[in-house]
Amino acid sequence: MCGMVAIAMTLSGCTTRLNDVAVAQNARPSQSTTRPVVTFDGTPPPWADTATEIMAQLEAWRDLSFTSDLQVTFETQADPTLNGWYNSETKQLSVTTDASETLGQGVLLHEIFHALQDQNFDLYNLRVQSMEEPDYNQAVSAIIEGEAMLAVSELMNYRFLDHARLPAAGEVNEALFESIFLYGTGQQFVQAIREQGGWAAVDAMFQDPPQSTALIFSPDRYIAGERTARSVDVPLSAGESLQAEAVRGAYAVHWLFARFPESRMQLSQLADSYVADTLGIVSTEGEEILHRWAVEFESPEAATALRVSFEDALRADADTALATVSVDESILIAQW
Repeated sequence: MCGMVAIAMTLSGCTTRLNDVAVAQNARPSQSTTRPVVTFDGTPPPWADTATEIMAQLEAWRDLSFTSDLQVTFETQADPTLNGWYNSETKQLSVTTDASETLGQGVLLHEIFHALQDQNFDLYNLRVQSMEEPDYNQAVSAIIEGEAMLAVSELMNYRFLDHARLPAAGEVNEALFESIFLYGTGQQFVQAIREQGGWAAVDAMFQDPPQSTALIFSPDRYIAGERTARSVDVPLSAGESLQAEAVRGAYAVHWLFARFPESRMQLSQLADSYVADTLGIVSTEGEEILHRWAVEFESPEAATALRVSFEDALRADADTALATVSVDESILIAQW
């Protein structure tokens, strides 16, 4: 499901400019002789009459065509954190009626754009392909939401990236962090792909998506040809055996650092230097079960600089309060 959460669409200072684009001037011609239309379910607010114009505007901006009719369901807001959503399985497109005109139009544009993505790139199948791997699934979510936020930012003159930042002080919850990642970091990733190869490169991205959040944080790695998550060998001592292992991914490492102000200050350094990670479940000769998380960085200097923050962040969590972190060249090894 592709949704529009509250943080993503405060739209303060946003100027609606739905008439600034030469509608459909550059859009690919529809394969159907009958142009897809939008209909409404529920009681549409006054600003709903811009929906047809939004469809044409999105086609012109994105150089893609709608292939099927849309139905927008308008309903009262049941969840204060959710202003609208598009379900790629059921094709349900819903927008709340409690928003202001500017916010409502922004949410409507965002969700209609998800429908355009779905009709051209089969978002449901993309979700199915990634659903078994959480880090892959987050990467797919970032390209979907990031492109939709790029549409809102450019077509409604809303500079979301100016607001997509964590506070310097205080703890943050994951909902805030995830929103900034999906809508902000995801938007920056899509922009980087478009700058490198135009909309054709973005089209190709949906056919060959990033399977790792590390690539969302570092689009140059995707542009250079990386697609999947790298792994790290979990070190073992004599008598130990590896029972299970999994890549947790850059998103998990960034979220660990983001939770607390002290480690949050090193997020930029983390984004620039993270390479790969693997969490292993290790059985010792004495049948003790250990968690051992190996996180690789670009250099020994980066690993050393991040060690204390990594250990402090782990120890702040009740489940990993006894964690210790050591440095092995460019790899941090956490154990608890």
